[in-house]
Amino acid sequence: MKKIIAVLLTVILFSSLLFGHYAYAHTFIENPDASMIAKIQVFKVESKLIANNVSNNTLAQWHVSKSQEYWGSNETGTLSQKDSGLANRISASVNDLYLMAGQQNASSAIANQKADAINQLLDQAESEEVDSSSQNNSTVQALAMVGVLNEVLEDYGTAIGSKIDLTNMNNMNMSSSGSNMQGMSGMSSNNNMSGMSSTTIVNAAAYQSAQALAGTAKTMFASLQSTAPSTASSYLVKVGTALDALEQKIDDKSSGNDVMTVVHMQIHPNLISAFNIEAVPEFPMPVLLAIMSFIGVIAVPRIIRGK
Repeated sequence: MKKIIAVLLTVILFSSLLFGHYAYAHTFIENPDASMIAKIQVFKVESKLIANNVSNNTLAQWHVSKSQEYWGSNETGTLSQKDSGLANRISASVNDLYLMAGQQNASSAIANQKADAINQLLDQAESEEVDSSSQNNSTVQALAMVGVLNEVLEDYGTAIGSKIDLTNMNNMNMSSSGSNMQGMSGMSSNNNMSGMSSTTIVNAAAYQSAQALAGTAKTMFASLQSTAPSTASSYLVKVGTALDALEQKIDDKSSGNDVMTVVHMQIHPNLISAFNIEAVPEFPMPVLLAIMSFIGVIAVPRIIRGK
């Protein structure tokens, strides 16, 4: 009987090790200052995209809707506690830009002037909202860049009509496994005769945001390099190369899986190593089962013997 139990547990052990794999999904530590920096960066991008598409109601209103997720009454209320005058100026300027959105005869030049003014005001807001100790803290800046990169993945997923969350690294396995392809819209590429591949864009506004935010991430990275410790240099070289690749893949309309790979496999790991950022990999159930089985192989016979 003891031998049978041991054999069964051993089978479970090796089966678990055979099919188990680590899900290297990165769960980054929460930092309020990093989140605020990222939100402001996203709003600045969206305000410029509203201005660039001010006479196109469909595109402009999409960017208006997205921008409202990142700066609204909550953010204004928080800023008002420190600087009510600045909060009021931002609200008035944002409302002016929103009123222009979608007007057929709206002036792109005037809209861009308003967007530039908003962005300058938001720079002031950032200096007041973000703690001074965080403003030149490379780890905080890196986490803010991670936040912007998450927005890149979300917007690119929307742009290609993916039903898969590109911010979740586990979905890379799904997109490359060949299973459930009916639900993988936007994850695979259309191959042409030259061997190149591209993915159909189904949401032009979201694609604009993904492109612009990828550029913003590169700008943030340039600033990050000036504050990073020397020990991070080798990792940051790889991050810079990966950011270039990310921008190129989005421009080339690569598959969602290709874009995910750059962020999750190239950018995130090197940022984690460069700044010792806490990121907890998900602990897969098959490996947990394997450990329990291994313990069982040792423990059960002893229990049966009464030891």
